[in-house]
Amino acid sequence: MDLSSLNNNQRLAVETTEGPVMVMAGAGSGKTRVLTYRIAHLILDLGVLPSSILAVTFTNKAAREMKERVEVLTHEDVRHMWVSTFHSFCARFLRIELDSFEGYTSKFTIIDEDDALKIIRDILKNDNVDIKEYKPKRLLGLISDQKNKETIAIAEPFLKNYYPKLYDKYNAALKKYNLLDFDDLIRVSRS
Repeated sequence: MDLSSLNNNQRLAVETTEGPVMVMAGAGSGKTRVLTYRIAHLILDLGVLPSSILAVTFTNKAAREMKERVEVLTHEDVRHMWVSTFHSFCARFLRIELDSFEGYTSKFTIIDEDDALKIIRDILKNDNVDIKEYKPKRLLGLISDQKNKETIAIAEPFLKNYYPKLYDKYNAALKKYNLLDFDDLIRVSRS
């Protein structure tokens, strides 16, 4: 495969075939190009089957582009190559591997932000907490930060006391109905 159009760093990423490679660079710098060339190199030069390749990216658009570019570069059938977003990968992985983890089963439903906000609003309403003063979107952000192991800081005395209860009730509601939010997809996959 001709790699002469790549710079030295790009070529190094393409030709490094032992273990995973993470490509970090600014927008428009050729990240997708490097990854597609690396995949094409694996297929064409090293005989790796497309079905044994996993490529993970941040957006569905980038995943589609990557698969299309690999097909153009290799002229191979890449339908069984696994190219997806992090969340899509985690969801698929959990549907295959999850028997029962923390009360969840592989038949879980993924909820989006609107669904999560509705659950939080319902909890706040049941607890007689004013949603104008304690905004559900802010509370969901705190929950997300905590699930992602970030440090959260709460100054308001009421919220400092109430938040742990909200966090537990939110997660209990998800578990009760076998629901996972986007943060859970990553968190449970790591476990």
